[in-house]
Amino acid sequence: MASVVPQGVLMGNEGLDPRNSLSEPQQEMQMTDAGVYQTDINNQPLEVYMYYAAIEREREDNDPRPVPDAPWTVLFKKLTGKGHTVITGDENDTAVASIHNEKALEHEKDGDRFSNEKGHHDTLGTKGDRDLAYRLLRTASWQAVFYLITTDILGFSSAPESFQELGYGPGVLVYTCFFLLAVGAGQIIYRLYLALDSEKYPVKCYADLGERTFGKIVRHIFNVVQSLQLLFNVALLIIGNGQTLASIIEFKFCYIALNVFFAILGGVGGQIRSLRNFAWFANINIWLNILVMIMTMVGIAKYAPVPGESGHTSLADPIQTSGWVPSYTQGWYQQVSGVQLAVFAYGGAMIFTEFMAEMRRPKDFWKAAFVAQTFCYLMYMFFGIFCYAFQGQYSSILPSLDFANQSLSLGANIIGLVSTAVAAVLYANIGVKVLYENVLRAYFNAPELVTTRGRIYWSTSVIVYWALAWVIGSAIPNITALVTLVGAACILQFTYTFPPILLLGHWMQRDAMKADQPWAPGMAPGSNRVDTWRDASRWKRGFAPYWYYKVVLMLLFLGALALAGLGIYSGIETAIVAYAASTTTAFSCIAPGQT
Repeated sequence: MASVVPQGVLMGNEGLDPRNSLSEPQQEMQMTDAGVYQTDINNQPLEVYMYYAAIEREREDNDPRPVPDAPWTVLFKKLTGKGHTVITGDENDTAVASIHNEKALEHEKDGDRFSNEKGHHDTLGTKGDRDLAYRLLRTASWQAVFYLITTDILGFSSAPESFQELGYGPGVLVYTCFFLLAVGAGQIIYRLYLALDSEKYPVKCYADLGERTFGKIVRHIFNVVQSLQLLFNVALLIIGNGQTLASIIEFKFCYIALNVFFAILGGVGGQIRSLRNFAWFANINIWLNILVMIMTMVGIAKYAPVPGESGHTSLADPIQTSGWVPSYTQGWYQQVSGVQLAVFAYGGAMIFTEFMAEMRRPKDFWKAAFVAQTFCYLMYMFFGIFCYAFQGQYSSILPSLDFANQSLSLGANIIGLVSTAVAAVLYANIGVKVLYENVLRAYFNAPELVTTRGRIYWSTSVIVYWALAWVIGSAIPNITALVTLVGAACILQFTYTFPPILLLGHWMQRDAMKADQPWAPGMAPGSNRVDTWRDASRWKRGFAPYWYYKVVLMLLFLGALALAGLGIYSGIETAIVAYAASTTTAFSCIAPGQT
């Protein structure tokens, strides 16, 4: 159960991260300077962002500071007697933090003296304060980011059921196809970040990319989808932990009461102000997940399945596996559900921008993303095929519960339960802050978190948030159905739907700019353009170069939308079938799979 919800998916874009080395006040500054309140920071034309981004990339290339070692590199050096070679960050060195090469400094002075960017003003006080705040966050190496991405998207538990619904051949094809698309999406986000981020106009979250490409409406859409994803993920944590605990105690207590217990635990834990003392847990959680995976594989290889976990009443039928679409599935919607489980496995792209914002050399991000996604892909394939080979149609979405050895299952589930319970306290706390900052403050003028009224509002929001998550989880206690729904409605969008349309919009604007006069500080934004988007000439100029690539991007966007619609339908059908078979009951004391 430790990996039903990838932990970092709950982290969001602008919340306090217990893995962040900054102090809590510095993280508060990071969160409030994330573009939510600087309403003008995303209102510039694309050429303005690209101008300053080019300066920033040159500045990073000329930065002589070494990249600090990743946490596990530090540990390895200390264990091997090379602790004296550990490279640490220089977060407190203000002289180093404001490094500028001569050419970049000349551009910066021109920008400060002649800037006519519409409505833009510094919100952090002096330019030195802004420089320091921007560079304090840039300490992570690509190895450290590889570890964080792996933590965020390594969720192996859904792989066996995906293969159970798809079969060997389609399962391998689906996981491979979505792996390649996820790699492509990561590289798109990486390229857009490099093209748009700068000290003057920092990109702090996924929504910044959307707003700078298409405008405020797209930012609102991204924020709403993200908030829904966070809420549904917390619902998954509640029902997953409830089902695990119910199995551990052999169903001797009311299932819905166990869910209430976890919701109350989350509501209380969410009131904790500082989570920095739990940073060690965030760093070891991936190893706990791998330990659970190994214990689960041992149990599945040696012991018979538990029929109730896969919706069966007995093991009367022999174990069946299929090289192609299995004959034992009940309808095409089950194959769509299997596809959505693969989509869910590659979630996490919505926080790639935040990882790059913490890197000293963002140009190295592509390595972190590619290696991490490849590692996760191999884990999904190996674990999914392994479990399906031993259990066939009895494979389930909670494999640590799906083998008949009480002691081994108990050990794996206790580790998983502790892992997800503490992760819920850590990351749902952050998720509520993201919701508060991006929705309540941005749309409903809620007070700042640092004020007394803000803390009262926030504490109330935590309670309401967990209550809503409990209602959602209790209404749809079938984990497969809920994972399918959240994967289709939310996770799929950030990894597969939004990246191609963002790249298409970016390319069209860049190609349309080629006839314009190059923009430079001192020019009013837009004054360098020969036409506007109200003119057909600009649309033609934007679409014509490499039009076939742009058509492919549009088809990918439309295909992802179609898959999202099918996934939502499949999730609903899965829930209906589970209710009809009486294996799942909303708001019930009987746990799913209980016999």
